[in-house]
Amino acid sequence: MDTLRRIAPLACGLMVAVAPVPPAAAAATSVTLHWTAPGDDGMSGRAQSYVLVRSLFPITAANFSLATVISGVPAPKTAGSAELFTVTNLFPNTGYYFAIKTVDDAGNVSAISNLAHYYTGLVTGVVEPASPMTSFASPWPNPARQSVHFAFDLSRQGTYRLDLFDPTGRHVRTLASGTHPAGRGDLAWDLRDASGADVRAGTYLVRADLAGEIWVRRLVVIR
Repeated sequence: MDTLRRIAPLACGLMVAVAPVPPAAAAATSVTLHWTAPGDDGMSGRAQSYVLVRSLFPITAANFSLATVISGVPAPKTAGSAELFTVTNLFPNTGYYFAIKTVDDAGNVSAISNLAHYYTGLVTGVVEPASPMTSFASPWPNPARQSVHFAFDLSRQGTYRLDLFDPTGRHVRTLASGTHPAGRGDLAWDLRDASGADVRAGTYLVRADLAGEIWVRRLVVIR
């Protein structure tokens, strides 16, 4: 059995806890991630290193390498030990996804951990806005075949921007941007990319920036 197959998955996966932010750093937000150390050989020994990444979009095995690598993560402890690491300098009112892989002393890399999600408002684990009056509805219809609509509400006048990405994080199109008064807005997408060509069937991510609050929704396109 090769070493790659013998690297145990992260036993408890990533869990999130909010780290206090000093008043002087109010513009940034920190989050503490917790997991259990795997071993170098199954659940024995000590692994060589971790690769911890973050992204504004859900992280998969296909797009793990495109996510932002977080530096400063200490070397793994012995198998079964509790691990924690505080990620700093996150933007407020923003949804972040975190994932981790383990590397053994031969350079083999484990499978991706489970996905941890944190929103830098006061809510952990779901994408919800800091303001209860600002919202971004799920796209409809979903799945979409010919066009799709996006409804949103702003609690106050502000800027808005909707961008579309494929699952790897590649930018497909900026749907709309500008300033909108307080209240409801509705936008439509004809399922074409920035060049005017029909997008392929598949899953897409819609990122909405509504007066500084970030939302991400998933959309399935069928043909």
